[in-house]
Amino acid sequence: MLSCLTVTFFSAFYSVSVLIFNTTSHCFVLVKQFRPAVYMCEWEKAKTKTSQGAEKTEEGEASESQEGQSATTEDTSSQWPPASAGVTYELCAGLVDKPDLPLEEIARQEVLEECGYDVPASKLKRITSY
Repeated sequence: MLSCLTVTFFSAFYSVSVLIFNTTSHCFVLVKQFRPAVYMCEWEKAKTKTSQGAEKTEEGEASESQEGQSATTEDTSSQWPPASAGVTYELCAGLVDKPDLPLEEIARQEVLEECGYDVPASKLKRITSY
């Protein structure tokens, strides 16, 4: 008999990713994006770490008066991390949401939209698919 049942649900969307190599500067091009979900995850980590640190501080400073404290626990636990905590570097990518277009055309549009390069679809080379 099972005492514990774990159910995992995964829903995936078809997408394209483009690895861009700039032949002028001889480097790969990545997209720098702010991701709110990444930022909020970092905020939660910081909040948890701060509250755990505050508990240890309160235990160690139980004999001190409140006049000697520079910030309250509430002040330190509500501090937001810098915006850079939500920044990611990723491949140029996008959802396949136009079923009438070939993948190469969707990839070309994503490169133009996210990176500003107007690459002809004929210049794109498929590396792999799954």
